[in-house]
Amino acid sequence: MKFIHAGDLHLGNAFEGLSDIPEWLMIKLQNATADAFTNLVDQAIAEQVDFIVLPGDIYNTTQINPRIQLFFSQQMERLNEAKIPVILGYGNHDFVEDFASQGVFPENVTVLSHAVETVHLTTKEQVQVAISGFSYPTRHLNRSMVDDFPVKGDEDYHIGMYHGAIGVDGEGDYAPFNLNALNAKHYQYWALGHIHVRQTLQEHPFIGYSGSLQGLNHKEAGEKGYYLVESNAEGDLIPRFMASAPIIWSQQTVEMLGNRSFGQAVTELRDAVDSQTEQFALLALNVTVDQADTAQILNAHQVQEQLALEATSADHFYIYQVKATMEQPVSVLPELPVENWQAGLKDLVTFDELQKIGLNLVHNPEIFAYFSDNQNLAEMQTQVEELVKKIQGGMLDVD
Repeated sequence: MKFIHAGDLHLGNAFEGLSDIPEWLMIKLQNATADAFTNLVDQAIAEQVDFIVLPGDIYNTTQINPRIQLFFSQQMERLNEAKIPVILGYGNHDFVEDFASQGVFPENVTVLSHAVETVHLTTKEQVQVAISGFSYPTRHLNRSMVDDFPVKGDEDYHIGMYHGAIGVDGEGDYAPFNLNALNAKHYQYWALGHIHVRQTLQEHPFIGYSGSLQGLNHKEAGEKGYYLVESNAEGDLIPRFMASAPIIWSQQTVEMLGNRSFGQAVTELRDAVDSQTEQFALLALNVTVDQADTAQILNAHQVQEQLALEATSADHFYIYQVKATMEQPVSVLPELPVENWQAGLKDLVTFDELQKIGLNLVHNPEIFAYFSDNQNLAEMQTQVEELVKKIQGGMLDVD
């Protein structure tokens, strides 16, 4: 026997933690959850699975986007044509009071009611399967639903679908449960939903979360997808993770020793990216530096703006965050007394000083690049020194 367990599709949900992104990337993000689910359906048909279980949060909201609703119905029809049954329940995000509002699905789809119900299937190999689960009637469900599930009967396999979190009955907001209560039902598999991180609570029999289908913020990093579950000779149901997300969130560490100009830093950041994954990567770069000026440049928002300008649809990555940290603490020199201001003149025109007086507020990358270039800073320093000498020599009237 073979089936798919996929929780928390959140079709149509927006990505979080990104701003001022290029239009081509916006389109890619808008299609990501749908592309992830299309990949799942493609695999289900290719593998000729016996059925699919979706334990909650098909959508991200009760106010379903008609475009997303149509897309989901079309995917259900593809599975119907392949004669693959789908059993789904609604969770805390897409809870329903009126099931009619969710539209009409093809005959292969069973939508679980608010009360726990059991669906009986017979696979192509004549394996008898029972699948029990429920849908949320409201956003919060503070009682455990486990007691309402039947104990396994004579069927070959009994699978539980449960959208919730471990907790104490009556105290949690999302159908709290405990493992002892689940095990008391003697099911061979519990397909959990609600937690977006892939997580195994128990291996035998399996109780766990497949995680979200597509990571939507930096906390949902790494590959995302679903479980392809197969029975073995001992009668166990063994899940195997299958990646389906077209976009992953990731972090990389880069070392940048020595001074860099603005342009050099941006170019080196892009060249340093390791994008060997098949999926498109949203990258946060942690850069280790040993020069304070380089750290100042990298941590300025102009770097992020320039990276966005240089990103293209041909890239296999997008750098959404850069954070530079010093390899060693920087010693801070005490301020020179007023009478020694001339001795400190050489430190007057520096990138750090320009940042303090307003360079950090400049949005034009070209201007920022000019004033962060070491050669330009040296020329300005020379000009300032010559100007001061002229003033001291009475060659310029400063009144």
